[in-house]
Amino acid sequence: MIYLEKRGLKEFVTFVPGINPTRAQKQFSTQVINYYDQSSFEADYNHEDVVVEDESKSLSQNNISLNEGDVVISNSLQLATMVGKINVGKVLSLNFTKIEFDSEKLDKRYFLFLFNAYKDVKRQKERELQGSGPVLRIPLRALGEIIVPVVPIKEQKKIGAIYAETLKLQSKLNKYADLIEQFTSSIIEETLKGK
Repeated sequence: MIYLEKRGLKEFVTFVPGINPTRAQKQFSTQVINYYDQSSFEADYNHEDVVVEDESKSLSQNNISLNEGDVVISNSLQLATMVGKINVGKVLSLNFTKIEFDSEKLDKRYFLFLFNAYKDVKRQKERELQGSGPVLRIPLRALGEIIVPVVPIKEQKKIGAIYAETLKLQSKLNKYADLIEQFTSSIIEETLKGK
């Protein structure tokens, strides 16, 4: 039996919003800013090998510049992922929120499981959605109020590892399914051409 308690996310993490690109352009007019965008998020979300260095600290003092292993939430998709090597150094825009872990009491991969897959957290996120139009967002204050189950860190690491391996397997299966579809289509097309 695992000892379980429920607590708000704000006890473990800080939510850091991205910057407004228009304001940043005015402030840093001489620099070209490479923004973390939706395709960056999708590349990280589908990434197979994200290495997490628990001891690594931010290379810059700037909270919006990303490092490998940082956890980022897509505000439009309400999903979280870990930043991979290809997106290191990119700057977070308003469409994303960076998660800073305040203590060693919450494992990053366990957080990803809770935020992306745990049904109770999904229901809480749905209740907090605000806005109009096609893009609904959860206010930062409400993100901090989300109640999560907290188990010992050893168990969190096990659950997080299982979740990460499941995502890797899903990614490989999706690639395999795409290859089968492409292969089948090419055979059918060649057959229809009479070759």
